Amino acid sequence: MLIFQRGYECEDKLRLFYGLFFSEEENITVSSGFSFDGKTVNVYTVIEYGGEIYDEDYYCEVKAEETAKMRKKIFDAAVTKSFCHAASKIRKINLPWGVMSGIRPAKNVRELLESGVTEKDMPRVLSELYEVAGDKAALAMTVAANEREILKKSKNGSVSVYIGIPFCPTRCLYCSFVSTDVRVSGKYMDEYVRLLLREIEKTAEIIDRLGAEVQNIYIGGGTPTTLSAKQLTDIFGRIRLLFPKGGPEEFTLEAGRPDTITPEKLEAAARAGVSRISVNPQSMNKKTLERVGRAHTPEMTADCVRMAREAGFKNINMDLIAGLPGEGLEDFKRSLDLVCELDPENITVHSMCVKRSARFRFSGEELAAAELMNDMLSYTQRKMNETGRIPYYMYRQKNISGNLENVGYSKPGFMSFYNINIMEEIQTIIAAGCGGSTKLVMGDRIERIFNFKDPKTYIDRFDEILKKKDEILTWKGSDGFGSEYSR
Repeated sequence: MLIFQRGYECEDKLRLFYGLFFSEEENITVSSGFSFDGKTVNVYTVIEYGGEIYDEDYYCEVKAEETAKMRKKIFDAAVTKSFCHAASKIRKINLPWGVMSGIRPAKNVRELLESGVTEKDMPRVLSELYEVAGDKAALAMTVAANEREILKKSKNGSVSVYIGIPFCPTRCLYCSFVSTDVRVSGKYMDEYVRLLLREIEKTAEIIDRLGAEVQNIYIGGGTPTTLSAKQLTDIFGRIRLLFPKGGPEEFTLEAGRPDTITPEKLEAAARAGVSRISVNPQSMNKKTLERVGRAHTPEMTADCVRMAREAGFKNINMDLIAGLPGEGLEDFKRSLDLVCELDPENITVHSMCVKRSARFRFSGEELAAAELMNDMLSYTQRKMNETGRIPYYMYRQKNISGNLENVGYSKPGFMSFYNINIMEEIQTIIAAGCGGSTKLVMGDRIERIFNFKDPKTYIDRFDEILKKKDEILTWKGSDGFGSEYSR
């Protein structure tokens, strides 16, 4: 595959959409010519495929008052639309989000508002600029509005802390996260926890030297509850000792798989001040769970929710995946209905996504058709509206079924600041543990520092982990990290 661009280059964005239509192995040449006379953009794209020529001549107007940032969005969209229109003459692809690239549609809405687009004009701009479908434009605008209400609570000089636990009982068919099967990596668990406690201590030291306040803590993975109750208690104890200033406003434990959750672990979390917990069935259909490599049953999921309530948790999240192998619309509807009967405060619905490292790619299974995925997500929106839950955070992924989205829904008053922060990138996140990515927010600039991904490397090169923490201090500006969100 060859790409040639004249007049304006945005090859990275173009390659994202190229991957939706064609594989890297196909013998294709894409050429585009760009011109702008101060008022009109013209992009002419030619695709050479299978001995044939497919082209598209695209025009759009640019207002004189558009900001430089907005003009770049217009130019990128024009080049991408010209390509997609030409490619659509070869293959028809479902593009409900049009040519809007990136994983954060709601953040794009916020940036458009900051570029001068009014809320009244937003539906038209999303439709004309990006060719976003009407229902997706409405969803993005709703999520952006709900996010803004939470982001106003971001404290100046505050940070979030992420703690990664990279172990899982088994690796699920669809999994692409940083996690390892304990049947292989279980021998590293004790040493990993011992060193993680040291990294948490170093993290607290760095935060203290920054003069920052910890607003949110998120323990994720992997499946954190793969650890024993004692190991979790040790981690919780170190957190309470090192971050004592009244405790974080939001403290989440991603308990995850029901087959790892016990009353002892939940009670330890509750005693430590964990305020939000995730119980993630992914499906409430037994056959599907067996098919994707999950060891729990729907009954175990219900038992875990009951145990979490008995332990005192008043904020529970549950995850489902739309488009799991072999599931039809009625299967998914049944799962969502059963989860709603358990009445968690948060429900997150992911569209099936296959990353390079997932076993699904080699399983012979096929992704759900775009029409089926649309039906599943449409039912989700109706059901969430009926049950009083609002969409408050959203993200998209490469290779996601139907080119759709993942959406978190919440009862009023239970939206997760940490989840929104991940999407909007307005507060520094300092990460500890395998796969952790420290994200230093400094105005419009973001710097990232990555931890090692697997437990053995983390253990063998732990001195480098501590040095990475010291790097954080070298990035601190005169005003520290982050800024108060007051838009």
